[in-house]
Amino acid sequence: MNSDKPSKWYRRVGQPVAGGRNVVWFPHAGGGCSPLIRLARGNPPAVNLYVATLPGREARFADPMSSSLDELVGSLVDKLPQTDEPPVLVGHSFGALLAFLVARQKPSKRLIVMAMGSPDLITRRDSIVDLDDREFAEQLDRRYGGVPKTLRENEEAMRMFLPTVRRDLTLLESYDSSKREVVDVPITALAGTDDGRVTAAKMQNWKSFTQADFRLQMMMGDHFFPLSNFQQVLKIAAEC
Repeated sequence: MNSDKPSKWYRRVGQPVAGGRNVVWFPHAGGGCSPLIRLARGNPPAVNLYVATLPGREARFADPMSSSLDELVGSLVDKLPQTDEPPVLVGHSFGALLAFLVARQKPSKRLIVMAMGSPDLITRRDSIVDLDDREFAEQLDRRYGGVPKTLRENEEAMRMFLPTVRRDLTLLESYDSSKREVVDVPITALAGTDDGRVTAAKMQNWKSFTQADFRLQMMMGDHFFPLSNFQQVLKIAAEC
């Protein structure tokens, strides 16, 4: 049986699916579960989907953000939904690192990483986290897209949005990329055909981070292709 015990760290999206694959989704930097809930509303997923709900956003906006990457991952591991079978862990961008680090500590069926190069490629060489808000927002949009001009011009909205993204990227950059941590879990790496930031070659590099099967698959779209291909990603997870 799957556990539906309430947890502020994970939210179930959709209704329980008897016999369905258990899938846990870790969103991109600054991301929450609202976009996935909207996507699932018109076409309910055929899996038992849980989405990580990190502090500092949406319903947890007032919760203090984690002081370190280890603290954040520790909480995600401790509160991982209890399911009858190990879940498929799915991570988008920053969420790919979180999913990988959770997979190192918890049994999982498969790890699906999207729109983030392998952990050894993490660097602060071109960091933007110390830029002022306006330049930070412009760089976010230039590198990854997804920051509409209307949002960038709304100072109140940006005051709410930017600190969360900035903190997530700071935690991402704090990862020690000299580590050669690997998992004994199959990895599927998904790359966007129009993602100018994360190439297929960078996704291919995930192959060296698993002792099990590895697959690379391209999907149409930019850095946020997991959202425009939401049902297809879940189909891949369901068929693992």
